[in-house]
Amino acid sequence: MVIFVNNELIARHKFRLNQRCSNNQAEQLAIVKALDLINYLEIADNKPRTIGVYTDSRITTDCLKNASNHNYLIEEIRNRLINLRSAKWTIEFSWIKAHAGNFGNELADHLAKDAVSDKDIPVFFDRIPKTTLYSELEEEATLKWQEEWERCNKAAVTKQFFPNVRDRIHRRITINPNFTALVTGHGKIKSYLYRFKITDNATCPCNTEDQTLDHLLNNCTRHKKTKRLT
Repeated sequence: MVIFVNNELIARHKFRLNQRCSNNQAEQLAIVKALDLINYLEIADNKPRTIGVYTDSRITTDCLKNASNHNYLIEEIRNRLINLRSAKWTIEFSWIKAHAGNFGNELADHLAKDAVSDKDIPVFFDRIPKTTLYSELEEEATLKWQEEWERCNKAAVTKQFFPNVRDRIHRRITINPNFTALVTGHGKIKSYLYRFKITDNATCPCNTEDQTLDHLLNNCTRHKKTKRLT
């Protein structure tokens, strides 16, 4: 966080966040601390009391405009803005592009990197965002699911199609009876029906061999055209 008055650098501060905090929280905390320091500026009554807040976090500026966003740090910024405006301050927010040669932005970025790497600086803020907790829980659940999937001695056919749980979760698939039968080896496949005596033979309608999953995918003459199209 850096503060300029009449283009003169008057303050630079470093604050360290818990490593599980987000970049957006770092940007928002910097604004909170900058607004706190405004009350200590000595400005004559006849001088304009205007402050420009420059941030490269478009997410933060959008959140401040969104009345339904009640994130903790966003609310802290809003509360400070109310107090400052009641004290006749005019606060103007502007977005600037990061890493574009702006001196103040480059200096703030340098201070932020120093704070992250300097373990001697005590952690000042440790409110972990819900999104981080959700992400960590999702990752933990996915890893546990994968372990159980690999230990399971069933669903051998399905595992050939989906050995990785994470890939399956993020893959959009239209589910229908034919697809289910294909990836499980159960259902309409004649070798399966014959196994449970639902049909009197396992021969594929192409009359070349038994209708197994491997046959349907690789050898069935009735489905060659379909395979070429897919």
